[in-house]
Amino acid sequence: MIQSISLCARVGLNLHNLNNEGTEGNQQQTRMVHILDEKGQKCVVNAVSGDMFKHIFVEHLTPLLLDAKELVCPNAAALHPDRILLDKSFMEEAKKASNGESIQDLMIKNCAVTDIAGTLYAEKAVARKSTVEFGWVVGIPEYTRTEQYFHVKYDPSRGSGTGTESVAGTQAIFHRPASSGLYALVSHLELYRIGRNDISRKLVVEEENRKARMRAAIQALGATLIAPRGAQRNTQFPHITSAEGVITVSRSSIPAPTVSPLNNSYSEEIQAIANRLNGLSNKPEANADNGAIEFHLFKSASDALGVLQRIIKEI
Repeated sequence: MIQSISLCARVGLNLHNLNNEGTEGNQQQTRMVHILDEKGQKCVVNAVSGDMFKHIFVEHLTPLLLDAKELVCPNAAALHPDRILLDKSFMEEAKKASNGESIQDLMIKNCAVTDIAGTLYAEKAVARKSTVEFGWVVGIPEYTRTEQYFHVKYDPSRGSGTGTESVAGTQAIFHRPASSGLYALVSHLELYRIGRNDISRKLVVEEENRKARMRAAIQALGATLIAPRGAQRNTQFPHITSAEGVITVSRSSIPAPTVSPLNNSYSEEIQAIANRLNGLSNKPEANADNGAIEFHLFKSASDALGVLQRIIKEI
């Protein structure tokens, strides 16, 4: 049984504005982060937060779970970030629950989105940790650029006057960033935790429901790779030009390994790690029976989807 999946990729995104820090005057500020490259040099690059990519994942996940007829609470179905915490029946039962184990059972049974994406019931400090993790999607320094572009808000009444009014006087002038380049993406999906209570370590949903949730989570991971949603997509829909990387699969308690694509030799390093882990467990060849780490290299988004499709069929 597959326990975990990791996806590490370099994704080509052009002219996007998926994540911003705010606005100063009439100038929108894109999100920039300080990193060290593989040579230890300090760099400032554009990045999209892991929070944004987690949100993208949940946007894809929710309709997939609904299509699979899995139980999703109304607020999660409406993509509210508090998910089951706004469900009155859950809150009433949670207040009566004697321990955190019972509360987490309620979370998992009553909302598949909460089961996979997690939440925190702060009143009794009970957390359902997310089964999916995303790092910052970081621009690779030598291959990423950000520029500010001049925009004028369209005013249909302009031109109907005497011609004495200035553009600044009738229309809003603003500057908006656009970033282009190769971005390093790292993500990890703990399939074995879906439908399983983290406190009791027991499954609390039927096996068929659990498998349906697993399949939806894997599909959502693939959709996140090919259709990253976020800010400004109405006028700055990202041009996705490439996607290449590695998918690793683990059938044991050892997590599927990751190495950041900020490292130019990340794919070779991941393969070497997988080989070492298999050697340590005396399982040099990965297959569905021996629980070894599998390594899948992909050169395009369609290749990645093909790997995920085979994993879904196995489930």
